[in-house]
Amino acid sequence: MTERPPTADPGMDRRRTAGQWWDSTDDFVVIPIAELERVGVAAYLGVGASEDDARFLFRTNLDKAIQGDHARGIVKVPGLIAQARRGELDVAPDIQVLRDRPGTAIVDGGRTASGRLVSRAAMALAIDKARATGVAMVAARGSGELLTSYVRQATDAGMVGMAMVQSVPTVAPHGGRGPLLGNAPFAIGVPAGDLDPLILDMSFTESSASGVLMAARQGQPVPPGVLLDEHGEPTTDASEFPDAELAAQFGEFCVRGSLVPLGGGHKGYAMVLVIGLLTSLLSDSNPPWDLYYHLPERGRYGTLLWAIDPTALTGTSTDDVGRRVDDFLGTVTAAPTREGGEVLYPGQRSQELSRERRERGAIAVPRRDADAMDALAAELGIDPMEREAT
Repeated sequence: MTERPPTADPGMDRRRTAGQWWDSTDDFVVIPIAELERVGVAAYLGVGASEDDARFLFRTNLDKAIQGDHARGIVKVPGLIAQARRGELDVAPDIQVLRDRPGTAIVDGGRTASGRLVSRAAMALAIDKARATGVAMVAARGSGELLTSYVRQATDAGMVGMAMVQSVPTVAPHGGRGPLLGNAPFAIGVPAGDLDPLILDMSFTESSASGVLMAARQGQPVPPGVLLDEHGEPTTDASEFPDAELAAQFGEFCVRGSLVPLGGGHKGYAMVLVIGLLTSLLSDSNPPWDLYYHLPERGRYGTLLWAIDPTALTGTSTDDVGRRVDDFLGTVTAAPTREGGEVLYPGQRSQELSRERRERGAIAVPRRDADAMDALAAELGIDPMEREAT
């Protein structure tokens, strides 16, 4: 997949964050961000979320779309709303704190609770605890997918944030075949001073599962080194990833192929295994193989969230910490470059793109995603979204 260049219209700016090889082949339309928010927030309000929670839940996917990642953007929202309407997703859970100690706790909202809301509550608790203890870890029983939101909670509070989450099986053990382990999403955020915070949000596989599934839907190949077929052999055929029969019944994340661990060898596999183990053990939830969609009763996800107060270790002020981070990142990004090269730090480009596009007030989204949001608006009895001329 080749990246399309931006058009003369800044609303059709198609730049994406580094490493995102996938893209939609659909026609694109320009939608004001406020219009997307109007419909998305109304949809979550319509299934029982509070105003604050509705905005948070919609923003997690909207932020991906604003960064150009349409595999994990607003395309996900209609399905989540449908789950809530069927009673499979609770967007107003009663969140409880369990096994509470000075530096640790487990937070649970029930089997159907939105993992995003449970994880947000867990990170808020970790931040509060870290103010007293210096370092705190809180486990959330639920899937805190799209981890940037939680580490940004920490950086906004002047703290280092870390998060990792269990995920459905998409990775074969090194030397094995067939998906057994999750792809080990991991994030860390470091507060800065005048610069944007450092935000690392990645999995320990060569590609996102969502990107490969998008390629499969569109009949496109994946880059070499990204995917193994069900026999454990390398392939660029994206259709080798989903299990068509199970996916038709239970959703596209039922897969038979496997994502390649980062680096293609034992080091990436080791991180996949360790994160799968820790997220299960320390949240007192389930291993990845208990999360297969076709099981009669699926297990529970686990998300681990840390908050670290850097001033507890440096013995200095928050301002001093920010200055030191700025100096470090500034020195790295000012390093000599090879011809055509550019030195960035993690999260720099995505935050710059988000700021530019929010200032512009509109983004380009795949037409079918916009149509699905308009269908939600019709179900809610509200006006469809305004679209800008292109």
